[in-house]
Amino acid sequence: MHLVKTIFLLTITISLAVAIESMTINTAQELNSINSSFQKASANYKNFNQDVALSEIIYNEKSTKMVMDMLINNEAKTFAHISHKKFIQNIYKQNNYLPFWFDSRGIKRKKVNELFKAIDSDVTLNKNGKIRKQFKYLDKKIANTKKRMLANELKLDLELSALYRTYISYHINGGIDWWSFQKKLSSLRKRKIAGNWATYNPKYNISNLMLNYPLSYVLKVTTPTSFGYKKMIEELKRLRRVQAQGGWGKTPASSRLRYGRSGSAVKKLKIRLQKEGDYTCSQLNSTYDQCLKKAVKRFQKRHGLSPTGTVNKYTRAKLNLSVNWKIKKLLLNIDRVKRLPNQPEDRYIMVNIPDFRLYYKENGQQKLTMRVIVGDKKHHSPIFSNKVSFIVLNPYWLIPDSIVQKEMIPKMLKNPKYLEQRGYEVRKNYKFSVPPIDTSKIDWAKVLSSGQTKKYKFMQPPGKKNALGKIKFKFPNRYAVYLHDTPTKKLFNRSQRAFSHGCIRIAEPRALLSTFAKHEPSINYNRAKQILRGKEKKQLNLSKPVPVHIVYLTTWINTDGLLHYRPDVYGYDSKQHRGNW
Repeated sequence: MHLVKTIFLLTITISLAVAIESMTINTAQELNSINSSFQKASANYKNFNQDVALSEIIYNEKSTKMVMDMLINNEAKTFAHISHKKFIQNIYKQNNYLPFWFDSRGIKRKKVNELFKAIDSDVTLNKNGKIRKQFKYLDKKIANTKKRMLANELKLDLELSALYRTYISYHINGGIDWWSFQKKLSSLRKRKIAGNWATYNPKYNISNLMLNYPLSYVLKVTTPTSFGYKKMIEELKRLRRVQAQGGWGKTPASSRLRYGRSGSAVKKLKIRLQKEGDYTCSQLNSTYDQCLKKAVKRFQKRHGLSPTGTVNKYTRAKLNLSVNWKIKKLLLNIDRVKRLPNQPEDRYIMVNIPDFRLYYKENGQQKLTMRVIVGDKKHHSPIFSNKVSFIVLNPYWLIPDSIVQKEMIPKMLKNPKYLEQRGYEVRKNYKFSVPPIDTSKIDWAKVLSSGQTKKYKFMQPPGKKNALGKIKFKFPNRYAVYLHDTPTKKLFNRSQRAFSHGCIRIAEPRALLSTFAKHEPSINYNRAKQILRGKEKKQLNLSKPVPVHIVYLTTWINTDGLLHYRPDVYGYDSKQHRGNW
């Protein structure tokens, strides 16, 4: 052991002399960095096993010196064809400039194979995407290496680390070009079309993960566990298999496709729905039987159609969507889920805009669902997450200045009794104890033209005609949107319910209030019902805010465990570009 330590120290001394003399050091800081790294290496000799081979010590010293030279002195040449420069420089520095994927015995085959297998089996990656291309290139390069050359080996080590960084970043963040999408939303807003989408940035340090954990653990902890992500991946695998088998053909119009009829078209429909996963019976005869009718209903329900069990033109149009179209749609929404907060909370509310529906969940179980009305084509409901912190019974509707400018004052100029007829009030501030002002004494045309509308607070007092109804659920946010009741209940009967100015109108506010009352000591449901009979405003502050996620999923796993599809109500699918991953 004494001999090993002596050789080790002699090797370091010689290496230091050669390194200082031969390497071009531009700054004193770089010199200190190199000396510090060698000092660390010298201090680490105690960490070697007692039976450490001399070849291992020599390999580590040679590779350390060469990696430092590649990353500091020759960085321009090194990174001419290797990505993630700052990441690579930082992580090798943290690793004392030792290689990650090779050692004195050669390539760490198990570690490399684990990375290659993860990439090769990832169904979200395109067959000819850049990550798979790089993996295949490196795999071939390793296979064709017959003789060990340290310089080539270390370059390959850097390339493998860059591939690791690219893949893990993709696995965590997805493949959507969010910067480009945000530019498109900005363009919409310039055209006076409200459109906002706040993405959650997963808080993972890839350097820390790579340095301290095996890849299997890294993939496990960075995979979303909520919003049906894992089931979406399973459905993607199934659709990939169908794609590999040639997909499915068109479903033509046929009078045979009715309950009780028979023919080849019926058998083809069964095969079609079997590939979709809706037809689960073993018989593939030519009769439109009860099992096929059930399968058609399930297909219709998953695509947002009325579940009649009859193949009409609307159902046929959905049947004729290609498997490639569905895979592209599913991949887009898988990436959206990656950018949602992972949802560990026991209780939360989710509003899915394309589904026009609210879901209230506790411990993974759906406790309540209801129809909602969302923002119209010019006033998109924003996509973001927050927490309901208080509830208001008998709320005032504090009318946004944009509505005052564009809608209310123009109508007041045409009809002087407009405010009186609708029960609206105008005040100088939000002190409700002070009577509202006399609007007949104000030159509203001048107020509008001079841009002085914000001096006046337009509002609608509590009552049956109040635009917010009798209850609103507040989660203060920069978009000034929230969940609320509405007096216009008939609109909930429509299948497409994009009618609001951005807020979310809910069909059953009292049912949602009752779910809060079960967990929230500040809410007595019976007392709340008494307050709602009157017009007195009452605010109920929550001791534990409830998460609310307003999401935009055109394909997702519903609470029935099935993959559902909905129309792209705001046209966001076509505006979000997914790179060639």
